[in-house]
Amino acid sequence: MISAELFLMQADKVCSEVFEHLSENLYSRVELKTFDKNSEADKVNTFTVLIQREQLISEYEKSGEKFLISEAFENESQFCFFVIIFNKEQKKNIEKYFTLYEKVVNQIFEYLIEEYKKENTYFYNSTANFIIIRAALDNLVTEISKKCCSNNDFSLYDNINFSLKGIINELSFLTYEKNSTQGLIYFTSSPDNADFQFEFNNYEDYGKFDSKNLKLLRKLLELTNKKNDIGIISDTNNIYGIGSIKEGRDFYSVSFDDDQKWTVFENGTELVTLRNNSLVFENSFLTKKEFISYASKIFPEKSETEELSNIYGILKSIIKQGKGTILVIRKDARDFIKKYQDLCIEIKPVKLDEKNVEKLSSIDGAIIMDENCICYGFGAVLDGLDTGFGNRARGSRYNSSERFYVHYRNNDDTNFMVFILSDDGNYNLFPE
Repeated sequence: MISAELFLMQADKVCSEVFEHLSENLYSRVELKTFDKNSEADKVNTFTVLIQREQLISEYEKSGEKFLISEAFENESQFCFFVIIFNKEQKKNIEKYFTLYEKVVNQIFEYLIEEYKKENTYFYNSTANFIIIRAALDNLVTEISKKCCSNNDFSLYDNINFSLKGIINELSFLTYEKNSTQGLIYFTSSPDNADFQFEFNNYEDYGKFDSKNLKLLRKLLELTNKKNDIGIISDTNNIYGIGSIKEGRDFYSVSFDDDQKWTVFENGTELVTLRNNSLVFENSFLTKKEFISYASKIFPEKSETEELSNIYGILKSIIKQGKGTILVIRKDARDFIKKYQDLCIEIKPVKLDEKNVEKLSSIDGAIIMDENCICYGFGAVLDGLDTGFGNRARGSRYNSSERFYVHYRNNDDTNFMVFILSDDGNYNLFPE
């Protein structure tokens, strides 16, 4: 009989690598739950198994865990379930991307069950994580095609000649008159769900939503307007025109941004973002109320003031832009900048807002401002401090910021905050 302990060691390694590609500190652990059969006649689909599964769900819910449980499978004289438990602190992130996470976990379950049935104790493979994630994304896109395609007997993704994900990704790379791809596509089951600005007279004449029609699709994207919710209308098979979706109708949408980034939404809720065909995740940021509560502890004299709201707006703008950025907020920023005058671009004081901070955040190095949003310099190099702190799993931007924070936290009594946005969309705040 296979050793459950050895198997779980391998399983944990696979799970850890999969979830590292999704979001930091998302995964907690994997467990194997087993129940003895009452008789040889018992099967996986029996009422007994359903009861056992419900009991498991109840136990994990009582403990406050966020989890997913596999379907039951048999192993000799036992019923078995795999359980994947998420980090409780990642509740917001889990809720935001749960549709994708669920598909990823289901692929993990399929993989683990197959290996367990083969009694394969040593099954870890460094490529498994990519296979699992790719399969989950494929399932997500297949689901879109099946729900939206006007021909019920035909799913775009099931046809060997097509790949909806591949088409969208290729579109993200195309330029039109030297402009990078931006715009919006709606996928819905019927053109009756749309309010058209421009409806094709004979849509059959304009070709299918496929790789042969990329140039037309790219040209049509120039007619879309994300701010006004105007996009290409398609059912993943036909292209019907340009317009918006009627209130209360179901739809999927793909939003294109600069840098080959595209995001999939279901009825306006974000499911997943990809750039260069790789996953991009943005941690769910604090609500305005949560941020003001957090920031008022650092700058108590600014509690619930307009300045804290302005800082929040600046941080949201940086996150929206999506480029790696460091923002240092210190009460003594005017004097502090002198320490870095040889390692930054010092400027005359200027008040930052959601618009002008976008320009500064595109420059490497840290932005330095005070709690009133007055900026005194940018492009500051924070490297070179040896504090004994560091994280090998993180990049230089995070590590230099952490060392900077630890150094000045231990060596002066000035209240300050450090915000780091990584290129993958994840953010950190110091103090944590």
